[in-house]
Amino acid sequence: MSKNENREATIRQLYTELNKQGSNGEYEKALKSANKILALDQSEQKALQCKLVSLIQLSKFEEVLKFLDRTQPAYDCTFERAYCQYRLNQPEAAYKTIQESGVKPLPPNLKELMAQILYRLENFEECFDLYRDIIKNTHDDYDDERTTNMSAVAANLCVEGSKKELPKLREDTYELTYNAACALAGKQQFPEAEKKLRTSEKLCREFLEEDGATEEDIMDEVAIIKVQLAYCLQMQGKSKEASA
Repeated sequence: MSKNENREATIRQLYTELNKQGSNGEYEKALKSANKILALDQSEQKALQCKLVSLIQLSKFEEVLKFLDRTQPAYDCTFERAYCQYRLNQPEAAYKTIQESGVKPLPPNLKELMAQILYRLENFEECFDLYRDIIKNTHDDYDDERTTNMSAVAANLCVEGSKKELPKLREDTYELTYNAACALAGKQQFPEAEKKLRTSEKLCREFLEEDGATEEDIMDEVAIIKVQLAYCLQMQGKSKEASA
């Protein structure tokens, strides 16, 4: 067997290991296998992609950015770069990466990421429009999470005093009810906000108790609701009740 044939056989064996490691979520091992393949042939794009995925799964975001700076992948890595910048709390850089990529229209994964970036940048109007577009055109297991995120954006728009016309959103979970309450508080409708916050706390307790959460976990989760409730009570002059 020639030297070239030996190398190809080794690469095939490493890919077999890499596929198994990736399927099992063994990202440290997968990273090592990908590196071995790239050491034998730097043009192996599948190994390069697996290396990026493994680094991201291991939260080695700075390493991903350094790798992308010195490598020229054959496929577009806008998402990987922007995602790592976002996770490193560099939303401005992540926004710039997507804007300057020239990718039009944005694929679903970049749309979702851009919505999170816009929220971090407190660009709530553009963020709301993007979430509305995503929800309208996407139907999968993450619909409820997107609706919750959009309701949080709507609450922030109300706090800002935005004149944007907002649709009525669902209130069938404690998170959605909480966000609706925050929107009312933003409009200084404190009695109505108080009612929804009490409903949110009740729904939260019921949901977590059914889920088998400990009392400590429940208290941690309702803490933010209680803080907002205390604020609404304070604004209504119910200082004694607010400090209870």
